[in-house]
Amino acid sequence: MSELIKGRLWQVLGFLMLIFLAVALPATPVQAQENCLQCHGDQQTKIERSEHSFLSCTSCHTGITGYPHPPGAALNKKESVATCTSCHKGQVTDSYARSFHGKAVHLGSEKSASCADCHGFHDILGPNSSGSKVAKQNIPETCASCHGKASPGFAEGEDHYELKPGGSGAPMYYTGKFFIWLTLIIITALVIHIELQLFHNLRTILRERKEVTNRGQ
Repeated sequence: MSELIKGRLWQVLGFLMLIFLAVALPATPVQAQENCLQCHGDQQTKIERSEHSFLSCTSCHTGITGYPHPPGAALNKKESVATCTSCHKGQVTDSYARSFHGKAVHLGSEKSASCADCHGFHDILGPNSSGSKVAKQNIPETCASCHGKASPGFAEGEDHYELKPGGSGAPMYYTGKFFIWLTLIIITALVIHIELQLFHNLRTILRERKEVTNRGQ
């Protein structure tokens, strides 16, 4: 076989290898998704309709790499929030972290609402979709899953507001400032009161000692 033919043969083999890699690599997540749906097929329709339909199962369930699943594979609240905030950043995640729900979950609460409790797990839809858990007409029902009989007023507030002097976050901003200053004033007044009481006690002790000394003379 001539050198020319050998060179052409290696070129063809290299080209075929590139085609194989191009086909095989993108197929890996697809195959993983198919493997997951063999057991979790009941979630397939929800995932396909969701805003996250372009993701694979392991995009969120990063700790699961095979079957059987390792112990503790299910995400707790804190891990669930960390998974969401690995992609979603900015005002939405910052406002959640400042909220009562976010602080409670950060401290280890398994009862407070995580991102998924409000937006859904596998059935996440945009707020303009009628089936979304955060669509305006559905918010009272979503909140009622934790807060009992939530009134329609639950849908009137803004969840991911920004704490600043203007806009929808202004009431919370000034309320926070009020309580900060109130706390500082109370602590300052308490310290002054304690110091005055100590000064009064000191004067009383010194006066009594002086009276004892005068009587002894």
